[in-house]
Amino acid sequence: MPPKQMGTVWEADPHTLAKIEILSGYLDAWFRVLGATRRGQPLLYVDGFAGPGEYRNPALGSPLAALVAASRARAELGPRWVAGDVHCVFIEPDADRRTNLQQCLAAAGSARGIKVAVLASEFEAGMREVVRRMPVFFTQQYPLFVFIDPFGASDVPFSLVAEVLRSPCSEVLINLDADGAARIFGAKGAADHERLLDRLFGDRSWATTLDHHQPFSAQCRAVLRLYTERLRSVGVGYVYPFEMQGRTGTLNYYLVFASKHPLGLEKMKEAMRQIDGSGAYRFSDARVHQPTLLRFDDPEAYADELFAQFCGTTAGYAALRAFALNQTPFTNPKKMLARLERDDRLAVLGAPATRRKGTFGQPDGWRFVFRSPAP
Repeated sequence: MPPKQMGTVWEADPHTLAKIEILSGYLDAWFRVLGATRRGQPLLYVDGFAGPGEYRNPALGSPLAALVAASRARAELGPRWVAGDVHCVFIEPDADRRTNLQQCLAAAGSARGIKVAVLASEFEAGMREVVRRMPVFFTQQYPLFVFIDPFGASDVPFSLVAEVLRSPCSEVLINLDADGAARIFGAKGAADHERLLDRLFGDRSWATTLDHHQPFSAQCRAVLRLYTERLRSVGVGYVYPFEMQGRTGTLNYYLVFASKHPLGLEKMKEAMRQIDGSGAYRFSDARVHQPTLLRFDDPEAYADELFAQFCGTTAGYAALRAFALNQTPFTNPKKMLARLERDDRLAVLGAPATRRKGTFGQPDGWRFVFRSPAP
């Protein structure tokens, strides 16, 4: 939870506003796609660290941003909305901030088909209460999205994240304080590092992964890599981070998205690209309003990585899409495949005879042969 000295309502830093923009952009897509396809099924959104609902800037807090996205999706879909009710649960332990949040929610009003609950609880206890009240979202094919935005590196146990992600249709967006985790690791016993890192990662894997001899920046990246691996270990196929930097241009935290469906990551990367169109998936308070001059999404460079991964094999499009989503700035592999086919490093089987070389309109069912280099 935020430090008490910040008061009930505080001014949001640029990276906080960018974070809410990413969340809002994704929820716009999430509510629309699921609202139009999940006939009769309710949707559940949980904000685990809800806060006061607003900032001094002024700007909407994440709870209000979620309600706006849900209301907009229902209004714009109209009769095409086939899902059930939207349930929004906001967890906030601080009494003053919770009161402020409830006032903001009351002022925003309620829309038909959107049900709101505010829980007076710490995150862990609050999530346990959500599971108790709404067990179907954690056991059945009901859409569930949890936004986890703590202020501390060890505020959220991995065991609870894993429990959420065991649900067949669950997704999470997590604020991973890799900087804070690396500092806990460096402080050793003075910070009770073993207990806190066990809690963060859910096991002892950090003990053989993090290295005191590495530069601090490398330790932060190692925290991200390990956390990503831990998410994949519980059956999550699609994970991607967005880096948030502070006013000095150094790492503040990573926003890490985890989903079991490729469309989820595709839509999240689209929302992230609205904040950073360079392909770096990075936002810095130090560069607010400055134009981006460098590009980080050249298909030529990533085509080589794709080829190295699949060289000498024949793959279906689903595997190539998963690689593009998880390992590159792109939402699909088509630009990389076009480069490889142009260079005669790729053959395409099963495509229509009318297909033009370098085009990949509807590639499901096609086979892609990655030619081994000549000896």
